Amino acid sequence: MDQNPLARIRTESRKWWDRSSLGRPDKGGLILTPTDVVFCHLHRNMTYPNLDWLSVILADRPELIFESLVNEALRLPGNKVVWHDHFKPMSLSHAPGTNALRWNSNGHPDKGSPDSEVRWFHARSDFHPAELLDWTNEVNKVGRLAEILIVDDDLDVVSYRLQEFSPRGEADQKKLALGDSIRLVDRSSFALLDSEHKLPSYLGGYVIDENQHQQIEESKARVYRDLIDRGLFVRSGFKYGVRWRAYVKSDFSDHAPWLISQPDSSPTDWISACQGSRLASGVGKTMLIPVIQKNVRYLGVLRPPSDSRWNLNRRN
Repeated sequence: MDQNPLARIRTESRKWWDRSSLGRPDKGGLILTPTDVVFCHLHRNMTYPNLDWLSVILADRPELIFESLVNEALRLPGNKVVWHDHFKPMSLSHAPGTNALRWNSNGHPDKGSPDSEVRWFHARSDFHPAELLDWTNEVNKVGRLAEILIVDDDLDVVSYRLQEFSPRGEADQKKLALGDSIRLVDRSSFALLDSEHKLPSYLGGYVIDENQHQQIEESKARVYRDLIDRGLFVRSGFKYGVRWRAYVKSDFSDHAPWLISQPDSSPTDWISACQGSRLASGVGKTMLIPVIQKNVRYLGVLRPPSDSRWNLNRRN
């Protein structure tokens, strides 16, 4: 082995690659980078190159602690994983920002393309929906899942998937014109109820969303009107802790599949993003985070299916 703690480490056997895609092949042996070394130390009875290897490498690469936890969460269910250190030497294609590539347990880098691209964040890391949406589309357009793994201060790991959504409905809420509405408190209005609409009513009328009074250039109004233009029936999302809920039809015959946050109250870190995702999942809905660019786009942070949750619980 190379005794330089900051350099790559070479082993003379390829069995870890053949069985688990650990490291990368090199002249009959394997090149291991720090993340590989930590995993092999914990799960393959491999000793560190020297006694102070971990402390020295952490001084140079402090993210190794979180990266190694994510690596465990991915690998322990049987997935094959190749980390970013190996992308260029192995000529592996990936989207900018990707930390690792993942193959399902029955796959292998020698057999085909990865099933997903992976990024990890600490729970308190900033949440940037526009950048995440662009990364997600880069990953999805080549047929791969966009997976996110979050590490918290308890050293636990949870996984999510990202996806762009383009929600559509069959409602025509444009018919609900303002008419002779009466301004109420808190920027809301009261309008007489047309008998053909089954809206929550009181004293023969219903409350109009404040955004119908705002200029379309304003971000909140742009999102609201975009939802209306998509044929969605938009109502208050207060009971779910968000600005809006949206139905496919205007007769309340089905549950609202979408919860939509207001642009100025969108998640700012992964704690709030995951909180919204879990809340929505718990009531059978999908949380959409609007991204206002030339058009309004919607990012979904999704809980994966139960057989694809790469979670890790370190507590005893």
